[in-house]
Amino acid sequence: MRERDLQPKGPSSAGTWCCLGGGRIHTEADKELADAIGLSFPVVPAAARASRAFLERVVDHTARAGVSQFLDLGTGLPVEPNTHQVAQAVDERARILYVDNDPTVLELGRALLPLGSPEGAVDYLDADVRDVQHVLDAAGEILDLDRPVSVLMLSMLGHVEDPAEACAIAQRYMSAMAPGSYLATCDSVDSPDMRAAAAAYAAGGGPPIHLRTAAQLEPAGAGLEFLAPVGPVNLWHPDGPAPEPGPEPVDQWGFVARKPLEAADR
Repeated sequence: MRERDLQPKGPSSAGTWCCLGGGRIHTEADKELADAIGLSFPVVPAAARASRAFLERVVDHTARAGVSQFLDLGTGLPVEPNTHQVAQAVDERARILYVDNDPTVLELGRALLPLGSPEGAVDYLDADVRDVQHVLDAAGEILDLDRPVSVLMLSMLGHVEDPAEACAIAQRYMSAMAPGSYLATCDSVDSPDMRAAAAAYAAGGGPPIHLRTAAQLEPAGAGLEFLAPVGPVNLWHPDGPAPEPGPEPVDQWGFVARKPLEAADR
């Protein structure tokens, strides 16, 4: 790993989001900003917790559907249960590649590698997810891209300013995946509360977050088969209806979609 500052002076996106979601790995600057945002805008910690729970359901569902490979892009700081723990609880042979370019994420993530199943594989890649070909070349060393892969892009495409570019990045990854692969993505939606929270977050030193509308997010799944429901991630319950009475929708919108089995050869 390249030499970089593991003790950033200001808040980081990964640490603040981890803290908002109830995680315990963060700096004091992360916590101060997360506490300020959460106190003024409760929609944000609700969205962060919902995003984490969504990841767990997605990984469990796709693993039970027979997918044993996971490409977790922009993984953020590890929060238990993390992708490899959920996947390997279903199939101990599951293989997971985490990708991030935050040095703290990489340092802490690699320290957790022994927690992975010895029958499977877990690794971290230091890379910018926008460098798609580089990530795919490295992924081919640990994953078999001729077999289905679950591609996870959760709460991270909002760091790409142009929504069309963000969707194009997701499409490039999926074009390289085998038929039967899955894409799961979500991001904070453009609501009045989220707009105010994003402004406060930036004013507090956090990196810019670009909110999306549903219409801006959905093209990331173009050509794929959506697994209903599509919308607030806390309402995505593929294995049955949400408990009654249903939870209030969160300002975190996303979907899970599958590459058709009859998709043309790559």
